[in-house]
Amino acid sequence: MILLLILSAACSYGFRGSLPEHIQSVKIIPIRSRVTQYGLEQDITSRVTEMMVRDGRLAVVIEEQDSEIEGTIAAYSKTPYSYTSSEQVEEYKLEIRVEITFIDLLREMDIIDNESVTTWLVYDPDKETEIDARNRLLEEAAKDIVRRCLSGW
Repeated sequence: MILLLILSAACSYGFRGSLPEHIQSVKIIPIRSRVTQYGLEQDITSRVTEMMVRDGRLAVVIEEQDSEIEGTIAAYSKTPYSYTSSEQVEEYKLEIRVEITFIDLLREMDIIDNESVTTWLVYDPDKETEIDARNRLLEEAAKDIVRRCLSGW
């Protein structure tokens, strides 16, 4: 019986992580962009929203929220990563940097204040298109952003 109580307490703690109890909902403000790649901001906003819904710790709402996540894509790059013996590009590195702010609206304070979350990956253009690699990158970046907001402080 005591073991069951300990296990259930541990599970409820693990599910909430380090989120303050008073924060029950979040609004994802559409992410802005300072880069020239078209559509990145809509794609990353959608993925962050989906990840937050999947996570389930906070209700994603459009009004009367306890908290907000804002972000700006500050950098996006594609650079050669490795070369063949004949000096042809073999792999590319895709990298995205998003500056995020997570605001506790009930206590009127920033939980995370304009912090950079950088995600990168390497892809082989012979095995994967740049668009597919970009989609993987955005998926990973969204996971990193949600992880940072929900358990990184």
